Amino acid sequence: MRDESWATGASAALLAAAQGVAAVTEERRGTTLRDTRSIARRLGTSAVALFAQRGFDDVKVSEIAAHAGVTSRTFFRYFPSKETVLLDIWDQTNARLMELIETVGQPEAEVLPTLTEAVVTWCREYGDLFPALAPMTEQSETLMAAVNLRTVVWEDHLADALRVRYPELDEMDAKVWSSTTMALLRLFQRTAPAHGLSYAEAAQDVFHRLAALTSRGSSHRMTAGSRRPSDIA
Repeated sequence: MRDESWATGASAALLAAAQGVAAVTEERRGTTLRDTRSIARRLGTSAVALFAQRGFDDVKVSEIAAHAGVTSRTFFRYFPSKETVLLDIWDQTNARLMELIETVGQPEAEVLPTLTEAVVTWCREYGDLFPALAPMTEQSETLMAAVNLRTVVWEDHLADALRVRYPELDEMDAKVWSSTTMALLRLFQRTAPAHGLSYAEAAQDVFHRLAALTSRGSSHRMTAGSRRPSDIA
């Protein structure tokens, strides 16, 4: 039996997610061979285990490859960089968010309640993963830079999901909603651990605050719009 003691320090959810990157690597390489999946899983779990033990920046590709029982050259056949291992995990979780946006709640629900339900449900589904994945990501400036670059793609996908759910939604309005949502994701990922909240609780809080702010803004606009010119001194 293979010794798994090296995986100590990485959560079970994170290790499971790392095994799931096999599907992403298959798509990237255009192959579904069984040995391809096996190698991708070994590389993914080796990477996140070492990241959890020593920190992302202190782990070399050669060390990941050695733990997986392959060469560095083989690693680069599956992942363009070590950042890609975690980016693939984020890609998978974000793909699930897009599915939820298209399907959750009542068909007649407005955009903000739909986004709120989708994001809170998403956080509950990944309740064990995010507390391990987010801090691991934030500990490295180079990794955060890679995530920030990928955020542009995720925003586009989110806008597309909204337009699938709401075909009548203006394209620019969809982009405003997607950019706002991604900003709120970054916010509650920081505030959850700081306030001792689960990610789902923190998500619900920030989206409810957004609902209150937008409602208050609408009320102010209606009040201002109802004034007669003679009332404005």
